[in-house]
Amino acid sequence: MKRAILCRLFYGYLKCLEKTVRIQYQQPEQFAFHNIVGFWHEDSFAMNLVLSHISRQGGEVSVLVTADERGEYVQYLLEKAGGDAVRIGYGFCNAGTLKEILKSMENDTRSVAIAMDGPLGPRHIPKKLIYFLSEKSNARLTGVTLSYSRKISLRNRWDHYRIPLPFSRITVRFDDYDVASCQKAPRIRVYQKESECSIMAAGVLE
Repeated sequence: MKRAILCRLFYGYLKCLEKTVRIQYQQPEQFAFHNIVGFWHEDSFAMNLVLSHISRQGGEVSVLVTADERGEYVQYLLEKAGGDAVRIGYGFCNAGTLKEILKSMENDTRSVAIAMDGPLGPRHIPKKLIYFLSEKSNARLTGVTLSYSRKISLRNRWDHYRIPLPFSRITVRFDDYDVASCQKAPRIRVYQKESECSIMAAGVLE
């Protein structure tokens, strides 16, 4: 019951943001609707707004999320936003799931997105899986970085999880890193403009 209530609360807040937040896209031409998409775990909540935008433009996105309980909240929001959640274990992706992910990339309107440093960090250190997927699917790696005019930052969490506030502005930047690999790993951009509204908080998002 608690889980269902929280999912609805998160979704209600997301719908409020859709109506009140202004989103600016920088370099949208860097996203070709057939990419491996990497974002930082701290931006997971706002990425639902980006996925909704991609879905409205005709793109399809499968997002890799943790298989534990936290993944249930993420999956609920992603599916409401028009995405497709693929649950994977932390630290590995079994061969069957990996094969399905790569198979889905044969669709030229399908992208796969993943929190590069998630689900447990360390912060802003990309996992090798993001490069492996780019190499094996021969799809260009697109980095998505967000900045906020006003937000709440949960500073006690490893990722400093960021939640935009209503009537704020979000800047979404796309960066193209070509087809990447573990041997040819690009330096991923960390782009963030810190606002004054940051708090220490604990609770339901842990």
